[in-house]
Amino acid sequence: MKFTYYFMVFAFMMGLSACQVDERTSAVPNAVSEEPTASIRVKKEEAAPKMSEAKNPAVLMPEGWQQLVRQSGPVRVEGDLNKDGIQDIAMVIEKLESAKDQVPERALLIAFGSKDGTYTRSIMADKAILKSDEGGIWGDPLAGIAIDRGSLIVSFYGGSNDRWYGNYRFRFQNEDWYLIGATVGSFYSGTMTETTGDEEDYNLLTGDYVKRIVDDPKAEKITSHTITGNMGKKKLLKLKDFVATGSTDQFLK
Repeated sequence: MKFTYYFMVFAFMMGLSACQVDERTSAVPNAVSEEPTASIRVKKEEAAPKMSEAKNPAVLMPEGWQQLVRQSGPVRVEGDLNKDGIQDIAMVIEKLESAKDQVPERALLIAFGSKDGTYTRSIMADKAILKSDEGGIWGDPLAGIAIDRGSLIVSFYGGSNDRWYGNYRFRFQNEDWYLIGATVGSFYSGTMTETTGDEEDYNLLTGDYVKRIVDDPKAEKITSHTITGNMGKKKLLKLKDFVATGSTDQFLK
């Protein structure tokens, strides 16, 4: 009788332990599997928004690109660029990787805003921005981007003793982006400044131009004369065809 009693108690205790182990075993996988599944789902939804419904314009960049960021912050500006009363965004982007012994390529990305707070990419011009090593001894030639009177201005500055600069004005019209104005100049920094050196200013919408020409770059006192005229209207250069390393021939011919 004692043996039967102890055997029944022992069997009861073993059954109770087995139930507790089963409860712990079934609870752990459920707790572990549910949380990661929800987390992964959210990340995937955030990482792959539709191009025309992106609330963060940065996600409109192609894979392998990032916003160009300086000490002052990302190189981007906001303003109304398509005259619909809604803020748009223009930014300079840069490739994450580059070929051996080369600096990353850059591009200009413009996105239009909409009433619901989303952005749609308008253009990515992959030849419109000089790379960081294309400014000579001066260093990075990208002087900045700005929005002025509904147009986007891209500015470059570089050189060494002989300096050069260029300011290019682009405007959205007829459902595309066009270069409508340009100011380019050069000067010897030992005797001249940006306001006293050679400069050419072109209004590509009207054909008007103003040229300031230094009389004698080697003179002790720098003097210059100004020429104005009209070269006639020419076919406007599209932003997608603008090459930052190119000469003025690309929009003056």
